[in-house]
Amino acid sequence: MLKSLLDKFMKYLQVSDLHLSKSSPSDREYSFSVLNEILNSAETNNCQGIFFCGDVFDTFEDLENLRPDFIKSCQSFSGKIFFLPGNHEILRRNSEAKGFSMYDWSPKIHLLDKTPFALLIENDLEILAIPHQTNYSDLFLSPPPPKQKKWRIGLAHGTVTGMSFTGLDEETEEGGSYLDPSLIQTLDLDYLAIGHLHSTRGLDLGKCKIRYAGSSRIWRKAEIGERGGFIIQIKDGALSSERIIWKSAGLYRDLEIFLGIDGNPEEDINTLLDTFQKEDYVNIRFRGTVESMENKIKFQNEVLKNYKDRFRKLEIDSESDEIQVIENLKDNQFVASFLKKMADLKPEMDEILWKQTKLNGIRLIVEGK
Repeated sequence: MLKSLLDKFMKYLQVSDLHLSKSSPSDREYSFSVLNEILNSAETNNCQGIFFCGDVFDTFEDLENLRPDFIKSCQSFSGKIFFLPGNHEILRRNSEAKGFSMYDWSPKIHLLDKTPFALLIENDLEILAIPHQTNYSDLFLSPPPPKQKKWRIGLAHGTVTGMSFTGLDEETEEGGSYLDPSLIQTLDLDYLAIGHLHSTRGLDLGKCKIRYAGSSRIWRKAEIGERGGFIIQIKDGALSSERIIWKSAGLYRDLEIFLGIDGNPEEDINTLLDTFQKEDYVNIRFRGTVESMENKIKFQNEVLKNYKDRFRKLEIDSESDEIQVIENLKDNQFVASFLKKMADLKPEMDEILWKQTKLNGIRLIVEGK
């Protein structure tokens, strides 16, 4: 009776690209805080297992050093842990002879590093694990056997051709590989849980639902949007997935500060930062036409001094600043008249449009246009 119920109801948590790292004490603490939320969420949602679809560790060195802590953390989860290596698990590996299976992963963690695939049976579910490989031609030469159970879920790490909507640069810089949709269709999958792309996206390929959970935490600059995973559920003869968000991952915040002609910000910094959370990654850049950089430099130094510890990461992105310096700008009567007119229009205009109009207007005036 119990087996019959399990066959009808199964629930797993899909995550990827956690990038556990010891690059700094703060990065280690941050990445493990997200791991703990993942484990707690799986427990709270009564998941039978967690699919880690690659790049659990940021580098092979991180794997070697943080593996004991990862195993210890995973003991808090009552279900099974499935660990599929990605391309980052082999980054900066000293010897090709060093394999993942040479390490003790404890009975809790099921290492899925066999190539070209491994096939596991969980009740009425087949789990087809395809770890990261330079290419997947061996899957054509030695394909998995026909599906015997009702459901087959694939785990993989790489780029499905046609799903890298934001361009290929970020997907190939770390040694990613490509999965052809025609190959995926030969695997008789109902669902493909896949990692490597750091943004959430999905595609239905025939009967197969392909889902990228995206990175579990903010790993690099400009990773916009919430971080999270998918809860995969099989119930009443249907398979579905539901998005779940990690609050401890925070958000990437790109803050654009407009400067007045005196070089000071036009808004109170507390007002700008009040809506941000301590877990956030805050990137600040400046825009404006100013008489001098003196006040701008003074202000950004005060921000770093007073606010750097308030967030997980706070940076001044000077390379992206759009600042034009023109001496004696306040003495220009046309600029003074324009600024007065813009001050009168401020209550009537959208805030962003007002700022942009003001900035463009000053530049056009000083250019004689």
